[in-house]
Amino acid sequence: MKTYISIGAAIFLLAMIAYVPASVAGKFLPQHIVSNQFQGNLWNGSAGSFIVDNIDYGPIRWKVKSSCLLLFKLCADITQSNSEIESSFHLKMRGATEINNLVARGNAGILSPFVKNYGVSLSGDFDADMDDIAFDANGIQRLKGNVNFNKLDINGVLRLSIGNVSSVFDPMADHTQININNSDGHIDLAGDIQLFNDMKYQLDMVARENARSTDAVINGLKYVGERQADGSVSLQQSGRL
Repeated sequence: MKTYISIGAAIFLLAMIAYVPASVAGKFLPQHIVSNQFQGNLWNGSAGSFIVDNIDYGPIRWKVKSSCLLLFKLCADITQSNSEIESSFHLKMRGATEINNLVARGNAGILSPFVKNYGVSLSGDFDADMDDIAFDANGIQRLKGNVNFNKLDINGVLRLSIGNVSSVFDPMADHTQININNSDGHIDLAGDIQLFNDMKYQLDMVARENARSTDAVINGLKYVGERQADGSVSLQQSGRL
């Protein structure tokens, strides 16, 4: 009997979603998300803008997966594209939020708001191929995949070319291990970042001068870390994102 009731409730939910206009979704978004210019319905719709923390990722399109609704989960295939970034991914929501099979490409400048407190901005291109992202109200629970940058520059008082950067995200029991290395920049970087589930992080990297290092970079390394016997500089930092 309970099975028939569940099936009936799911069918009712499917029918409701199919006829409710997409604009209704905007009424249930959290305060830090603003979206408008809706078309279609809750089942298969789009929004002309999708602004998260003052960053516009729109327009976006979504298509809800009926198989998940039968299990009382919200799942949808989502695509997004604008002049700065384009992406596609599969979204699951039931308690925690999961993003699977994320493929994204865009301008690294869109990430500048995340480093503005350091008085710098980013330029260059990036591409991401993330198999699994999971988070809830307490923070990030799981990250697995790769993010690469092409001709990444950090722009502040001086421009620091980091070059081409490879980062691999590997989930552990209580944190994500992020292995980072670069090539063709003003300095050579290698090391890792531990990103804990409560959004604390521990950075442990080594920087080395190379043939492309400018005098400003060489002098600047004296102040950012401890010089080692082999001439490299140890970069260590911890904090919370």
